[in-house]
Amino acid sequence: MPGCSYSPAVQRFAKSMAASPRHLTIALRQAMPFLLTATAQIEKYDMPGEFAFLPWVESSYTMVPPNGDGVAGMWQLMPQTARESGLRIDADYDGRLDVFASTQTALVLIKQYEEEFGDWRLANMAYNAGVNSVRQAVATRGGVPLPKNTRLYLNQTNDEHLTKLLAMACIVAAPTRFGVVLPEPKPEDVPALINLPAPLDLRLAAQIGDIDYAQMLRWNPAYLRGHMPEGGPYHLLVPAPNRAAIERTLGMLPQYTWRDWRDMKLQQPQTLDTLAMAYDLDPQALAAINHVGVDATLPAGKRLLLPGHDNNIAATVAAVPMSPVAAALDAGQTSCTVHPGDTLWDIARRYRLRVDDLMQWNRLARNATLRLGQHLVLTAPN
Repeated sequence: MPGCSYSPAVQRFAKSMAASPRHLTIALRQAMPFLLTATAQIEKYDMPGEFAFLPWVESSYTMVPPNGDGVAGMWQLMPQTARESGLRIDADYDGRLDVFASTQTALVLIKQYEEEFGDWRLANMAYNAGVNSVRQAVATRGGVPLPKNTRLYLNQTNDEHLTKLLAMACIVAAPTRFGVVLPEPKPEDVPALINLPAPLDLRLAAQIGDIDYAQMLRWNPAYLRGHMPEGGPYHLLVPAPNRAAIERTLGMLPQYTWRDWRDMKLQQPQTLDTLAMAYDLDPQALAAINHVGVDATLPAGKRLLLPGHDNNIAATVAAVPMSPVAAALDAGQTSCTVHPGDTLWDIARRYRLRVDDLMQWNRLARNATLRLGQHLVLTAPN
C-alpha cells in the first residue's frame, strides 16, 4: 500500500503518533502478542502487512468490552457484522473478543472487499465506513478503478482512518526517522493456538502452564465466565513456550474434568495420592497442577486447585471434612450407590466422611476406580 508519500497528512499523523517515542515503544511492547497473531494470519491470507496496524487505529489493540449493540474487541466489530461472519456472541462467549477468531473474521472481510473493489485502500474504507458507502462512491466514478495515487474521499473520519493506518506503517518502515525504537518480540510474546476436544477452565490452563491468571484472561477475554462454554469453541491462545506443559498435563486428565476447577483450602494434613484417588485423577497430573511433589503430605491451610464448580463457599470450606461421622447415619443410611460423575471426594463431602475412611471401609486400593452402580458402605464394618 502507498505509505509515507501517499499524502502530506500521512507524515503529519506519523509525527504526531511518534511525538512520545518511549510511550509508543511501550505500547507496541504490550500489544506484541496480538500484533504477532494478526501478522501470522495476514501472511496466511497474503495481505499487505499494513493491516496488522488496523487494530491499532481501531482500538490501540485494546479489547473493548461489549456495550449493547455497539462495537467490541480490538477489531471493533459490530454484533450484526460479527454474527453474519460466523462469530458466536452470547452470555458465555463473545467472538469479537476472541483474539484469533476476530482477527480471522476481520481479515476475511477486508480481503473480500479488496476482491470486490480491486484496491486495498478501498477495502480499508469499506471496513471503516461500510461496504455500501464505498460502493456508492465508486459508482459515481462509473466503477472505474482508482489510480494508485488517487484519493477517494468519503468523509473526514474515513479519510483519517486510512491516513492513520498508513502513518503507523510509515513509522514502522522507518523508525529511526521518527526516533522510535521498535521492540523485538520475546519468546513469551509469541502466541500459540491450542485446539482442544473439550471445554477447559482458564484457571486450570493458567496453573498448569505456569501463566499468570490475569495474563491468561487478557489473551483469552472471549470466555466471559472464565471457562469455555459447553457448545465451544474450544481453543486457547497461550505463550508458545508454555504450550507443551499445558498439553502434556491435560493429556493425563479425563476430559470431563477439564471445565470446572476451584481453589480450596485444606483444614487438615492430607497426602496427595489420597486426593488424587478421591478425585479419580492421575497423581502426577494433580502434582503438576498444584506444583507439589507426588509423594507430598500437604499441611493444613494449603490451598489447592481441585475439580468442582466454584462458588462463594468453595474457597473457604475444608477440602477434607473434619467430622468422621456421616450425617446420613441419623437417617439410618449405611450405604450408597455410585452415580455418573461421582468421585470418592464427592461422596465423602456429601455424607461428611473422611476419604481415608471410605477407602478403608470399602477396601479400596489407591489406584481403584469407581464403577457406575457400585455400592459403597458408609460406616465402619463390624
